[in-house]
Amino acid sequence: MTETPQFIDTPGGRLFGIWHDPGGSVPRVPFVFCHPLAEEKLWTHRVFVSFARQLAIDGYPVLRFDCRGNGDSEGTFETSSLATLVADTNAAIEFARRLTGAPAVHLLGLRLGATVASLVAAERSDVRQLILWAPIVDGARYMQELLRVNLAGQMAQHKEIRQDRAELVQVMEAGGSVNIDGYELRHPLFSELSAVHLARQSHAHGGPTLVVSIVPKGTRAQSEIMGLATQHADARAEVAEEEPFWKEIPRFYGRADHLFDITRRWQAALPQAPS
Repeated sequence: MTETPQFIDTPGGRLFGIWHDPGGSVPRVPFVFCHPLAEEKLWTHRVFVSFARQLAIDGYPVLRFDCRGNGDSEGTFETSSLATLVADTNAAIEFARRLTGAPAVHLLGLRLGATVASLVAAERSDVRQLILWAPIVDGARYMQELLRVNLAGQMAQHKEIRQDRAELVQVMEAGGSVNIDGYELRHPLFSELSAVHLARQSHAHGGPTLVVSIVPKGTRAQSEIMGLATQHADARAEVAEEEPFWKEIPRFYGRADHLFDITRRWQAALPQAPS
């Protein structure tokens, strides 16, 4: 297995990625990984690396890439929008197909990356497997959670709330930005994601789909995530017992073994389509 840095040229700037090449003479459909948003991308990085390496051991090429304004890709975070996230994912899919000559890809996304993967897969005919780890179902609620992070920062710095959530939204509507853990959130991303609700998608990916609710041990599965499986013609919903490794928690997550095992077992049970 080799791991090679790659740059993907797009109209919005170059995207940085890492190509995990399993080697060998039997080509397989490549995976494209869709990362979470902002600080969640940082906390989940090592889990993504570990699973990409596991898939490469299993014989699958994997492309991990950074959307514009994230990681080592060009652009700034404040210029991000749902439209740019979708466009960058489409560019990564085309790049993976060119590298391998494969007629299709598999998409794997985590948190907001899973939401974007779901939206992209619904519009393409060349996505074979779709794997959604803890997808953000309700974009409006997620955006409100991010604003709450700003409010907590205000309390820590000023001992009071100087701008409530309504005022923060007004700042963005006027062309300003709101700081979320060091990331500048602007109105295009806020408004576009606020309009997303996966349970209300008009159509969904029709191929094999795995939806995973990730919850701490002893916690019930999230019903809104599990319910997403009913929207797909060929889907399975599973529960993985893991800590919420997309945020700061006491235990460092280099791997998510229960999540990995569920995903690999599901995949191994699928009929083997030609590469």
